[in-house]
Amino acid sequence: MPQPAGVLIVDDHAIVRFGLAQVLELDPRFAVCGEAASGVEAKRQVDACRPDLAIFDLMLGGRDGLGLLREICALRAGLRVLVFSAQPEMVYAPRAFQAGACGYLMKDAGVEKVPEALAVLALGERYASDAVQRAIFQSAAAGRKVGGVPHGALSDRELQVLRLLGAGLGTAEIAAQLSLSMKTVGTYRERLKVKLGADNALQLEQRAAEFVRTGSL
Repeated sequence: MPQPAGVLIVDDHAIVRFGLAQVLELDPRFAVCGEAASGVEAKRQVDACRPDLAIFDLMLGGRDGLGLLREICALRAGLRVLVFSAQPEMVYAPRAFQAGACGYLMKDAGVEKVPEALAVLALGERYASDAVQRAIFQSAAAGRKVGGVPHGALSDRELQVLRLLGAGLGTAEIAAQLSLSMKTVGTYRERLKVKLGADNALQLEQRAAEFVRTGSL
C-alpha cells in the first residue's frame, strides 16, 4: 500500500481545521502532518513537517494571503497547494494559480470535496471548478491576461485596498493593516477610482462594498 501523502492545513479558524482533519483521517490516501493558524506558523510547519500537499485559506486574520501563498510555494519544491477559500473564485482563483497554487476550491462546496481535490493535485494535475477552467481557457484563447476586466486590471495590492474599503475601513485603518503610508493608500484609492470609473470617493466605496458583498463589480 502506498505511503499516504502528508497534508498541512493552514486556516485561522479552529473549527475549519478540525473539520478538514476529521475528513482526511477517514481517507487512507492522506495523513495530516501539521496545522497552522497564521503565516508565521505556516512557514514553520512547511519546514518542520515537509508536507506533500497543503490546504490554504487565502484570508488569515482578515488579511489577503496571495503574498504568503507565493512564499509557501517557494519554501518547498514540489509542494502542491489547494486554496480552500470563501473568496470569489472568479476573482481570486486566477491570481492564486499565478501565485503558485495548484487548485482552488470554494468553502461553500464543503469539506467533503477536499479529498477529491487533493487526489487530483496528488496526480500532478490542477483542480478548479468548471466555471474557472472555462474562464482561464477563454482568457488564454483570446490572448488576455487571466483574470479578465475589471478584476484582472487591478494589481494584487489594489484588490487588497478595494476589499478593505468594502469592509468599511478608512484610509488610516487600511494603511495600518497593510503597513503602508496614508499617502500610498490615497494613491491606490485614486487609481481604483480611475480603473473602476468612480467619479468620487463615495462611488468608489459603494463599488467596493458591492465587491465584498457579491464578488463582482
